[in-house]
Amino acid sequence: MKVLIVGDIVGRTGLDRLKAELALRKDIDFRIVNGENSASGRGIRRKEYNDILEYGADVVTMGNHMYYRKEMMAEYAKLKRLAIPANLTNIVGNKNVIVEKNGLKFGVINLIGKFAMGEMMEKNITNPFEVAIEQIEELNKENVDYIFVDFHAEATAEKIALGHYLKNRVNCVFGTHTHVQTSDETILDTGMAYITDVGMTGPKDSVLGLKKEIAIARFTTGEYYHYECSTNEAMFNAIEIEYDDKTKKAIKINRINS
Repeated sequence: MKVLIVGDIVGRTGLDRLKAELALRKDIDFRIVNGENSASGRGIRRKEYNDILEYGADVVTMGNHMYYRKEMMAEYAKLKRLAIPANLTNIVGNKNVIVEKNGLKFGVINLIGKFAMGEMMEKNITNPFEVAIEQIEELNKENVDYIFVDFHAEATAEKIALGHYLKNRVNCVFGTHTHVQTSDETILDTGMAYITDVGMTGPKDSVLGLKKEIAIARFTTGEYYHYECSTNEAMFNAIEIEYDDKTKKAIKINRINS
């Protein structure tokens, strides 16, 4: 059984690259895509959500940019394949998503990190380690076959710690948020697949998807400039994991950076 997990989609450029890549990968059984930057780099709307599913994703995960789309606050819970961070206290949505496919039940949990995510975020985030266990228990009651955790976090230590904490409980912990792919993809001794950050699917010639001149101006002047996505050729960051059908343990993990 093969699973593809795609790093943060940034803007229309990232969506177009996602469409092309998923069309080429016919041998994948299950696809998870982080879509929290898909709406021009800031959040997601129904259009981007529908596009990502139409292109072949089975579940869409989110992160801190949910707050940028105020018009979506009442909509998140209606999007059945959208998993929002389960440890956010002030947004209503799906704390986990279960998809039945090819005779298997896949459970997906989205969590957000507690450290270095900004004061406003940190006020509304509960302990991701505690919430992870709560959500895993909920999924186990539904007799899911596989559990995947998207940990949307800044601090690498927090991500690595959660991976080890959950290694006996889930099939994969993968990090998102930084838009920079890490080279530490691994299979832990329990058969759980792990990577600190999957990376970004979005414009190569940019600063994490943002136009370079805007990012530079922000850093050099300390002033706020309106976010604008770059629109050049997109990179594609993802991981592909192969599992033993009998043991449900990961036997291969391949990092994709193209």
